[in-house]
Formats: sequence, C-alpha cells, structure tokens
Amino acid sequence: MNRYFVILFGSIILFSCQKGNKSKNNSNLIKENANTKNELAKDTISSIANNSSNRIIAERIDGPANIRDKPNGEILFVLEDNVLVEVGPIKDDWYPIIARMDINKGESFSDINKGKEIIIDGEKSGKVLDPKAVEGIMKGRDFTIAELYGYTHKQNIKSYTIIENVLVEYLKKNGRDISNWYEFIEMFAMEEDAVGYNKYRTYYNYESIVEDPSPGFRIVLLFESDKLIGFIHSRGLNLDKMDVHKLKWSCQISFFQDHLEADQKKFVDYMNEWIQGVD
Repeated sequence: MNRYFVILFGSIILFSCQKGNKSKNNSNLIKENANTKNELAKDTISSIANNSSNRIIAERIDGPANIRDKPNGEILFVLEDNVLVEVGPIKDDWYPIIARMDINKGESFSDINKGKEIIIDGEKSGKVLDPKAVEGIMKGRDFTIAELYGYTHKQNIKSYTIIENVLVEYLKKNGRDISNWYEFIEMFAMEEDAVGYNKYRTYYNYESIVEDPSPGFRIVLLFESDKLIGFIHSRGLNLDKMDVHKLKWSCQISFFQDHLEADQKKFVDYMNEWIQGVD
C-alpha cells in the first residue's frame, strides 16, 4: 500500500506533534507563482481520465510555490511543481496544507534545519527555509516521515486536482451512468462501501487531516441501479437544481431532484443515525 494512504487513513505506528511559534524569515527565494494555469482544462481532465495509471489522488502543487506560516506571512518552505499535498478548506484565497518529507530513521525535529532538501518518495521536492515548518514526525515499520505545515495561495494549487472542481466538470461531460464514473473513481483513488447502506452503491474519499486528525468523508458518490443519484460532501459543490440536506455532521447530502423525496429522507435519517454511531 502506498505510504500516502497508510498515513492518510491512520495506519500510523507513532505520531508525535510539536507546534511552535513561526519565526520570521525574510527569504524571497521564489516569487509567488502568479502565472499559474488555474483554470479547469477539460482536455487535461480527459487525458487523466483516459490514463488510469496517471492518478491525481489529491491536490498537487502548481509550482514552484512558497509555503508560509500564515496568509501573506513568512516563507517556511518551498515545494516544486506537482508535489502531492493534503489541503484543508480554503479561506480568503489561502489553503492550509500538509506535505510529508522522507527523513532517515532516527532523525528528529532538531535534524531538520534551514536549507535541508525536501525528499518525497525518493524525489527532490523542495527545500526547508525555517525548521518551525515541522509539525510532527510519523514512524512506520519501513518509513519515517516529517510533516510540514503551512499556508499557500490558491494560485499554487492545480485547480484540476481539486476533487470538487473535477467532479462538476466530469458530471457535465459524462452524465450519471456508473459506467462513466469508474475513471473518476480511479483518478482519486476512491474506496467502495462508505456507510453500509445496502440500497446504494457508494465510493468515497476522506477529508483532510489539516483541520481534523480524525476526518470524516469529503466526497461520497451515491449510486442506485447504476445511476448517480447524489453526493455526500463536506465542501461546497457548484451544482444547480439539487435537493440539499444538512447532516448533523459537518457535511451535506445533495440529491438530484429526480430522486424520490421519500428515499432522500430515508437516507438522510439513516446517515444521521449512522453518524451518531461513528461518534
């Protein structure tokens, strides 16, 4: 199993967290990436969908990009183009992000100094400019990883790697038949059977641990009789003509309006009960 999923879904042997005050760093190693291609490119989405081995999985850096201690703050580290990161909900055009760098077994916070090269999955992926970027050390049987935390402007995240954006465009192009959604499911490495509701077939991924160390769902695709009937989602979806239900959890269910109202209510009630069991 890829280490990203080992970490993301909680199969961690040891997790230690250390937060510190972010000191100022006046380095201007890289200018902000103002010329990023941030518009959704349908041809890009199509090319990814037609090549299942080229998975998006999660957000990727449009870089090189500066990662800061706060919006418009001091630079903590720099990430190169296409680096895989975990991104929290956007606020005022800035994303909180986590990147995970490989370190040697036995290394600790004190070993990650200014100028240290960021290696991710064996590839050069950036540079540490302030060691206070390190928020935690994760250790597994065959890996040790330092967790780097900061903020980056929305221009520095490739828009077509944000699942909500791709979902909306994918729906416009592919419709609602399940046979057209397997590529999307593969793109974002979604898993099957989210909540054990036998009437629906479900595929899901999780929210970011940036905001919650024990995250819930981010997107759940809901299918009935091989037709997409709606979504559970924790972030906004730019979709019209949907029946939207707020759950007791921090997410919503949006159904297409041709799905029976009674069936919508039944599932909403099921989910609210299911959530209580998870808590």
